[in-house]
Amino acid sequence: MTAARLAAAVLLCAAGLLPGCGGCRPDPAPADTPAPAPSAPPPAPAKPAGPPVMTATVTVTDLDGTPLAGMVPIVTRKPNAFDPPVTRGDPTDAAGRSVFAFPAAEKLCLRVWDADLRFFANNYFDVGPVTEPAAADTPVTMAPAAEAHGVLLLPGGGPAANTPVSLMLSHPTRGPWWPAEAVTGADGAFSFPNVPPGVFQVALTAAPGTASLEEATLQPGAPNDLGALTLTPAP
Repeated sequence: MTAARLAAAVLLCAAGLLPGCGGCRPDPAPADTPAPAPSAPPPAPAKPAGPPVMTATVTVTDLDGTPLAGMVPIVTRKPNAFDPPVTRGDPTDAAGRSVFAFPAAEKLCLRVWDADLRFFANNYFDVGPVTEPAAADTPVTMAPAAEAHGVLLLPGGGPAANTPVSLMLSHPTRGPWWPAEAVTGADGAFSFPNVPPGVFQVALTAAPGTASLEEATLQPGAPNDLGALTLTPAP
């Protein structure tokens, strides 16, 4: 080995870069360094947001445009009389106004209810679903309650006297809408006060059978004669 090559080998060995060099000394142990401070714990995951809320400003008037106080805005999943409210707002004030907020992550029906059954909503609103807070103006017109009466006859033609009878009004497109109960008089006469006005299919059910009308128009704020209806025996 020439002197130049020997000098190069010594330099590489001293630097610890030549493998298999028995004369190499290990690098000195690194000086002790303080352990790193523990990092802050990750933030807790955010709580899922609640369902988006819709705020409705409800203004209620009668058919003449007069504000109605004491009407209760409600939100249901269906617009008929059978669906319990998901939530309800405060009764309307003297100006016929009520503002209330409700979760609206699903499709709902906003309508107005008169606990005394003096008025029935003439319109309602399909609201939702929404993905973020929203607001809506919802003017509702209330119509005066209707009355429906008639005479119930037995299959043989005589009056269905002193007989409990059930009424079902069905909306042409929405299905069963409003139920009511009455008892006929000695002459088979019946009366259902405080029912919603509108165009309905009518079904009467009593112990002897059923009777129906394909269509009846119940005028608001007025008596409506359904005529004489003959019961058909139940099959």
